[in-house]
Amino acid sequence: MLTPQEIKDRVSTLKKVDLFSDIPKPVLEEISIKLIEISLKKEEIVFRKGDVGESMYIINHGSVRVHVGDHVLTRMKKGKVFGEYALFDSETRSASITSEEPTQLFKLKRDDFQDLLASNIGVLKGVLKLVLKRIREMNELEQKLARSYLEIQKQKNEIEAQNRSISQQKKELETKNSELIKLNDEKHHLINVLAHDLRNPLTSSLCLADLFQSQPENLSKDQIKSIEVIDNSIRKINTIVNQILDINEIESKNILLKPEPINLALILNEIVDNYRYALAQKQITIHSNLADLHAKLDRNYAILVFENLFSNAIKFSPNDKNIYVNLYEKDQKIRVEIIDEGPGISEQDIKKLFGRYQRQVTISSSGENPETIGLSIVKKYVDAQNGKVWCKSEPGKGATLIVEFPRFQEKAI
Repeated sequence: MLTPQEIKDRVSTLKKVDLFSDIPKPVLEEISIKLIEISLKKEEIVFRKGDVGESMYIINHGSVRVHVGDHVLTRMKKGKVFGEYALFDSETRSASITSEEPTQLFKLKRDDFQDLLASNIGVLKGVLKLVLKRIREMNELEQKLARSYLEIQKQKNEIEAQNRSISQQKKELETKNSELIKLNDEKHHLINVLAHDLRNPLTSSLCLADLFQSQPENLSKDQIKSIEVIDNSIRKINTIVNQILDINEIESKNILLKPEPINLALILNEIVDNYRYALAQKQITIHSNLADLHAKLDRNYAILVFENLFSNAIKFSPNDKNIYVNLYEKDQKIRVEIIDEGPGISEQDIKKLFGRYQRQVTISSSGENPETIGLSIVKKYVDAQNGKVWCKSEPGKGATLIVEFPRFQEKAI
C-alpha cells in the first residue's frame, strides 16, 4: 500500500504530465494507486522494437533514448510519456527504449487504464489530447521529411545534370586530346622530315665546302669567293634547322622521342654511303667492321648522332688517311667506335669536348682551333636515349669517339 505522502508525490508528478494535467485530483489519486514503479540502471532496456505493447510509461526521474538499432530518434526526460498507443491496442512497438542513466518510471497497464476510462471521461480526454499532439508532431515530421525528400530529389537531379555535363565535357576533352595527339604526331613527322631530309644534304654540303676551302691552291679567287658565299648560305640554313631541332626541345619534353628497334649496321652503312664523295675527295679509306646488332632508338636522332661524329672524323682527318667504323657488343651493350688518324685532342680538351657552350677545342700543336660540329648536341641526343658517349685521344695519335646503347633483345613469345 502507498502512504498518503507517496500518493501526494505521484499526483504532483502526474499534474505536470500533459496527459493528466486537466484531470481532477481525486481521479489522479486513483491513477497514482494504479501506477507501477520501475527502477532502471544505466543502459537497461525498457522494451525492444517488435515487442507487443501492453503498458504506457511516465518518466519520473532520469532519461531514456528512443532508437531503432544504433540510430537514435529522440531522447526523453522527466515528465515525458511514451508507449501510450499500447493503452488502446496490442500492436508491436515501433522503436526500442533504453535508459541513458539511472531512471525511475511509472508504468500504467492497459487493463488498469481501461478501468479508469469506464469511471472517468476526463482520463479519455487527456489521452486523446496526448494522441492528437503526437499525431500533429508526426505530421510535422512527415512534412519536414517531404521537404527534405524534395530537396534531396532536386539535388539529385542537379547532380545528374552535372554528371551529364561532366560526361559531355569529358568526351569533348577526349576528342580534343585525340586531335592534339594527332597534331603532335604530325609535328613529330615534320621534325623527322627536317632531321632526315634536310640535315643529310646540308651536312654533306658543309663537309664539301670545308673540303674545297681546305684546298685553296686548286681554286681561282672567284671560285674561292663563290664557295664562301655558298658556305655562309648553307650555314645559315643549317642554323635555322638546328634551332628547330634544338636539344632544349628534348629537355622540355616537347618532342616525343619514338624509339623503335633499328639495325645499327644498316644505319652506319647508309651514313658512310652519304659521305662517299667527301671521302673520295680527301682520298680517305673507310674500314668497316659492323656486327648485325639492334638497339631501341629514335631512328632520326640516332642518324644525327652518327652523322655528326662521322663528319667530324672526315673534317679532322688529313688526306690519304684511314677512318675505322666498328660496331660490336660488350657487356650487353652495343658499342660504336669511329676512329680517325687526325691530329688528336689533348686530355684537357677532352674534358670540355662535350660541354654545352664549348664551341672550339685545340686539336693540334700548330694552334688551330677548328670548330666542333654539334658534339654538345650529340651528347644530349645520346643521353636522351639512355646511352653514353665519350672520347679517347692523344695529341698526334688521332681520336676515337665511342657511343654505347643498351642492346635490344626481342622477348620470346
